[in-house]
Amino acid sequence: MDTVTTNATNTQDVWIILGSFYKVIYRGYFSFLIVFGTSFNILTAITLLRAKLRRFSTCRYMAVCSLLNVGVLLTNTLYMTLVMGWQIDLRSSILWCRIHVFVSQWFRGFASWILVIVAIDRYRRSRSLRPRTQSKNHIVTIRCVIAGLALVFPNIHYLLLIGGVVTLKADGVTYEHYACSFHKYSTNPIHSWLASSNTWLELITIIFIPSILTLIFNIFIIKNSFIRPVENEHLKSRSKTRTRRVTTMLLASNIGFLALVSPAQIFNALTFDPNSIKSQDKYFFSYMIKAQIYQCLINTYYAMNFVFCFASSSFFRREIRKFINSSRLRRKAESSTNNIRHKKVNSKETVTETTTILGERKRATESTIDAFKH
Repeated sequence: MDTVTTNATNTQDVWIILGSFYKVIYRGYFSFLIVFGTSFNILTAITLLRAKLRRFSTCRYMAVCSLLNVGVLLTNTLYMTLVMGWQIDLRSSILWCRIHVFVSQWFRGFASWILVIVAIDRYRRSRSLRPRTQSKNHIVTIRCVIAGLALVFPNIHYLLLIGGVVTLKADGVTYEHYACSFHKYSTNPIHSWLASSNTWLELITIIFIPSILTLIFNIFIIKNSFIRPVENEHLKSRSKTRTRRVTTMLLASNIGFLALVSPAQIFNALTFDPNSIKSQDKYFFSYMIKAQIYQCLINTYYAMNFVFCFASSSFFRREIRKFINSSRLRRKAESSTNNIRHKKVNSKETVTETTTILGERKRATESTIDAFKH
């Protein structure tokens, strides 16, 4: 009896520790990632689309990547913060459940595949005998639109199938619960198949294939741009330096994805064992702690694109300073313009008042002279 009581007490203590761990991660760290990542990803996109940087197609693709990372933070990360940190579940209806899951998975998939697209583009330019910094804007836009439409199909099952009512039993009481997931024991065979295989499908389409392709093209980019840059010897020294700085910025972002997202997602899938988790509480607590660490690594990447660009490229840092200085100068110009307008208005009022006073004095003098004449 004492052993059972001790085990129950230990389990309760572990639950309290796990609850505190959740609050620190989801209320504190994830909230910071959402605010910091959204603000600085937007700043990164604005900087990459400035005149000197948007000449490089790589910078325009990375601007799109920053905006997609904002989408991941405001859909997936924000939802996890609300549910795990504040116990607020917004997926209360089947329609909202399907739309939210579809949109969040689409953002995650697109954020992974845009790295493959920009790596291919950078590789093509690194091996060209006459590399061009200029690229037509509509080509980048068309490629991104085509990629976005293509990624609708791997995620269409979220929009059409996910979610359903599940019957649960607790203490002899049966009640129905709406679950925004695929049910393993569903009467629909597609539902039950997706419940067991959807994690691996997601891992292959969002992590495995993009990571392998990105790694392969990054190796060739490093070889063509840094190890054997024979083809670019005809370029001016300044042009080569700028091209390498843009390439370094891309490599830093790709390495961040390969170091943070890919291993965490793979280990999260490999270590998940439902039978072990259900059989003993220690497996459950161990897995939950590991899962939250993996989620921290994954979501950290989506908030740190600004850090990768700022740390890896002096070209980007210089444009950031110019953008901040231009904003300050614009505010000063606006304030000085307002002051000049205010001074002009005041001077006009002063001239009007002076003219009025002089007119009154002139009339008073004329009336006095007329009085002396009479």
